Amino acid sequence: MAASIPFDPSMVLGQVVEKQKITNLQTIADIQKPLNQAHDALNNVLRTIYKLNMVKTEMENIGVDDDSIEAFEANITALEDSVVEAAIGYGTTATKVFEQLEAEQEKQGQNQISLGIESPMDYGKSEVTQFPLSFDSLEFDVQYIRNEMIEQTSSADSEQSKAKDSSFETVKTKTGGGVRTYTKHKIRKRWFWQRQRYRTTFTTSPDQFSTSKVTKESTTNNNSSLLKQYENHKIEGTIVISAIATHKNASVISPFVLDPIKAVSAWNYTYPEDQIRTEPNNILSAALDDFKGDPSKKPTLDILSGCAKSSSFVGFVHIMQNEKTTSSQSAASAIEEVKSSFEKDAWQSSASGGFGTSNTSSSTAKSLNSTSFIQNHANIVCQGIIPSIVCNEVTTAVKRMAPDAAKIMEQQSAIAEASAASAGGEGEGEEESSGDVEQSIEAGKKGAQFQTLNSEHLANTVSNLSEYQTEANKVIDTNSMMTALDDFIVKATEGEGGVPTSFYIKHLTKNDIAKEYIKKFYPNGLKSAADRRKGMLGISSGEDEE
Repeated sequence: MAASIPFDPSMVLGQVVEKQKITNLQTIADIQKPLNQAHDALNNVLRTIYKLNMVKTEMENIGVDDDSIEAFEANITALEDSVVEAAIGYGTTATKVFEQLEAEQEKQGQNQISLGIESPMDYGKSEVTQFPLSFDSLEFDVQYIRNEMIEQTSSADSEQSKAKDSSFETVKTKTGGGVRTYTKHKIRKRWFWQRQRYRTTFTTSPDQFSTSKVTKESTTNNNSSLLKQYENHKIEGTIVISAIATHKNASVISPFVLDPIKAVSAWNYTYPEDQIRTEPNNILSAALDDFKGDPSKKPTLDILSGCAKSSSFVGFVHIMQNEKTTSSQSAASAIEEVKSSFEKDAWQSSASGGFGTSNTSSSTAKSLNSTSFIQNHANIVCQGIIPSIVCNEVTTAVKRMAPDAAKIMEQQSAIAEASAASAGGEGEGEEESSGDVEQSIEAGKKGAQFQTLNSEHLANTVSNLSEYQTEANKVIDTNSMMTALDDFIVKATEGEGGVPTSFYIKHLTKNDIAKEYIKKFYPNGLKSAADRRKGMLGISSGEDEE
């Protein structure tokens, strides 16, 4: 039952058939017979085991003692061993049968294209009638497997580090002292003739020093986050169906009306060495040929005049859909601030000032790999009935990251501002903190700043994944196969269609054809030369001579 019905499309109802073609079909059926028997044996054992397991459950439900159940289970165990043997035998037989079929089909050649003489039947006067000569039956086997798997993983890491370094230095610098001052004192003139004299006085001032306090403070704040996501959605399904149905209605040509001219042509084409001549003496001699011989050994013109029919449905579908998405997103920011200040206390004056530098950097990296893969293989071999094949839609999706270029630059600015705000808050807190209460308040500020930074850093740098492109693909899937099987059974029940499995052959001998020719063209014998001429030309009485 696992194989399709042997069928030759070149065999047409009402046509002249070659007996060798029927013999070829019988040979293929004989080769397939061991495979069908092995398949049936395997199904019988499996069906029996399932049935016995149900019986065992019912025995337990009604309270049968354990000893009886154990004895019953021994039978099931023995059948399970038989299943293994039947499965191995089925596989071995299938391998041999396929090899033999391939060799036989290669030997027989192709049967899709054929050439033959025109049927001797008069199609206008003959009719194909359905007679309930056979019986309805249905046998099918279905195996279905479906496996769906969804795997998702996600990991997120966030890290923040702060470093602060401050130092100060006091420098004492000599700025003055030891300055000599020259002072001239005019001496009172004693004599007019004497020159004026002056006295010079030297004075020295004490040394002067200035104290400078240089303070240097550096703050470094680093933030980083990493988010990884992985998603894998896989669907795989396989269905194998084999069914065979026999139909009670047989197709028979009734009435079967022979066209004598086409019959003579078909005979002469088939047996050129033993032709039928239409002259009166020759046609009469052919009609009165010896009937004492064995009819089975006489040459005949074989017409397929009727057949009982069957239908088969053999097919499988395998479909696999796999959608995989892997994404990785990372962001990092760093800010470094250096502040320097000095205070100068001099002997006579004081001065103060400050300067500083700041460096901020941020970076983001995002990667996404999204793939969608569909593999579909369907094969259906239907003989006798063409079921309805319905395509079903399978939707596929490829994902992408949401932001555009402008959004990415906003994220860069966001993480940089978050780091800068944290670093700035740290410095202010140090200056304002004094005392135990102030230290507690500052600690709370630091904790809040840390949480805010992490929240903003992750929220502003992570991009959501969205569906970039969805497409509905029409495929022949497992549902299509079940729909086709339903339609096959409906049409088989109606009795329409089918391929010939039992052949009704009408054998036409040379005598039969000659008699039919005489009935039509020499109905009253040879009364005149005109009747002779008409008969030889295939003109019946009542037709105008041309």
